[in-house]
Parts: sequence; structure tokens; C-alpha cells
Amino acid sequence: MSSEAAFAILAAVAALWAATFATRADLAVRRATRRWDAATKPVPNVTFTGNVAPGNAIELEVENLGGTLAAGGIIVHASDELYAGELTMPEHAPARRISLPFVVKAWKRQLEPQCLVLIVRDVNGRCFDYADGGRQIGSPRRWLSNQLRDLRMQGMVDFPAVTGKERR
Repeated sequence: MSSEAAFAILAAVAALWAATFATRADLAVRRATRRWDAATKPVPNVTFTGNVAPGNAIELEVENLGGTLAAGGIIVHASDELYAGELTMPEHAPARRISLPFVVKAWKRQLEPQCLVLIVRDVNGRCFDYADGGRQIGSPRRWLSNQLRDLRMQGMVDFPAVTGKERR
């Protein structure tokens, strides 16, 4: 075997070794990124408190179990009324009582209070839909517009802290 062939085999082995460790490093970075995202992602926990009186505000307790909740919006269906409001909470904040004002009569009666929309923006600008399991939202302005259209609430509520300023 010539020295050139031995050098080629040695180079191939070194390249294979480098590729193996580069792949392992890439997988480790991806796992760490997922863990970081899970740790910094705001996770609101909403608890309904008190009774619902027609035409009055509804009281909720909101606890942030994750990262900083820079801005958020919530729409709740209780009894035969819809309530809406905005949220902001620091990281791992204890439960805070908030009051959501009455917005409009609902199209049907709901026996138990139900969260219809819970959109949250973190400090990195990413938005998440927690009424649908916490999936990330690509275009929050379009997503919220679609949700409000489906609920027939266009023009009644808006969450500019979540969606950003309207472009003109």
C-alpha cells in the first residue's frame, strides 16, 4: 500500500470521526434549545373565581408558570356573555386576580366558564395560543383577526400589545 492510499484512508477515518461528533453536537444543541424555549415560554394558568353576575365583570386568577408574559389577551365565555381583557405578568409570577369587563352577549349559553382565546407574547416577540395547547402563532395579527371574525367580535376588542401597531 502506498503512502498516498494510507493518507486517503486516514483522512476518510478522520472525516467520519468529525462528522459523528458534529452530528452529536448538533443534536445536543437542538435539545438544549428546546429545553430553553420550554423554560422561557410563558405558561399562564387561568382559574375562574366567584360567581358570574349578568352584565358585571368576571374575576379570574392568572398565574404565570413559565417565562415573562410580555403581553397577552384573553376572551372568556361565561353564562351567556363574553368577557375580554389584556394581561402582562413577570416570570414565574404568583397568582394574580384580574377582572375582565363584559363585552357582548354570547350566541349561546355556557354552563361553565370557558376560555375561548388566550394569546400570549413572550419577551422575544413569539406568540402562543394557549386555548389550543400552547402552539406557536406565526402571524399574531392575522390569527387574532381570524379568531375575532369567527367569534363575531371584530371591532369590539383588540390586543395591540400582543399584535403590535397597525401598519399604515
